[in-house]
Amino acid sequence: MISYLSAGLLALIGLARLVAVRGGPRHLVTFFLSMAAGLAVSADATVRLLGDDLLPRLVTNALQLLAMRALVQLVRSTRSPEKPTAFWPILLCWALMILCYLDFAPHRFEVGTSGFQWRSSVVVYQVSLVTYGVACLVMFTFSLARSAAGRPRGTFRTGLRILVCAAVMTIAWVLFSGLPSLWLSITDLADQDFLPRARLVGLCAMVLWVVGGLFTTWDGALRLVRAWQGIRAVTPLWKELVAAHPQIALPVRHDIEFTLYRRVIEIRDGLLALRAHVPPHLGDWLRTPVDEPTRAAAELAAALVMREAGRSWPHHPAGPDDAHPSMREESAWLSAVSSAFTNSLVVREVRERAVADVRP
Repeated sequence: MISYLSAGLLALIGLARLVAVRGGPRHLVTFFLSMAAGLAVSADATVRLLGDDLLPRLVTNALQLLAMRALVQLVRSTRSPEKPTAFWPILLCWALMILCYLDFAPHRFEVGTSGFQWRSSVVVYQVSLVTYGVACLVMFTFSLARSAAGRPRGTFRTGLRILVCAAVMTIAWVLFSGLPSLWLSITDLADQDFLPRARLVGLCAMVLWVVGGLFTTWDGALRLVRAWQGIRAVTPLWKELVAAHPQIALPVRHDIEFTLYRRVIEIRDGLLALRAHVPPHLGDWLRTPVDEPTRAAAELAAALVMREAGRSWPHHPAGPDDAHPSMREESAWLSAVSSAFTNSLVVREVRERAVADVRP
């Protein structure tokens, strides 16, 4: 159950990264999903279902090497210019592991004996697995430690430091679980006791990966939630402006944060295009003082009516530019304008006065 739970959490982190990095490098996605699949395949229930200990181990080890390669790709992607990661080393390791598996698989009933542990194909299998895995993890660990040292305080840096610990723990896991012939020879452990201990070390490493991954994706997940909320908040205003000026619509993108950024730009373009239609006597229609978002929404409502009637005041300044320096502040401002435009009684009254003003 713990293996499946850890696999599920790793898969969720991987899928969250997949949503967050659309169109960009997906090396961390590959890592988390590969490790999740490896944990699921190596779980006791899966092994019992398949009725074989060796084949799930082969598949799990192959997925683990793929995850290790993804870490190397991640490290190389941060360099400028980006250095490609050769695929032939992992293909060579996979080929060696499969050839070794084909040699020792017929002798599966000898597992646990000294003859099986020191069989040449078993030793080559273990050395190939450990060499590739440790080399990838060492490179990743040093790069990640340097990156964490240069980051400002926050959940992201904390997550990076936890991932450094996870990488170190994973190196220990690979050295322990990847060389059972060595450890069974120099310790008093029986074969049936070795795998549970190796799995325990692996699960500790996976817990660190999960915690570190959650910390590093926390800010990104919050940004996505805020962006989605911002999109919902400004959509009523955006629809009105796009309907009035279809030419302000930019090419469609499916990235959530970019969609919010695009809609803010489109709304600003629409408001700018309608400035000339804001009646100069709009202040006379406001019976009581109102806040700035409500006034901006009232100006928009009146301008839409006047535009339909063909009225404009080209030389009338429609008020100061209310643009804000950050996307978060700009989104909050336009959300308030959108809410007032949709729900404010003041805006509704201004719209009715504007309609009455244009009637013959």
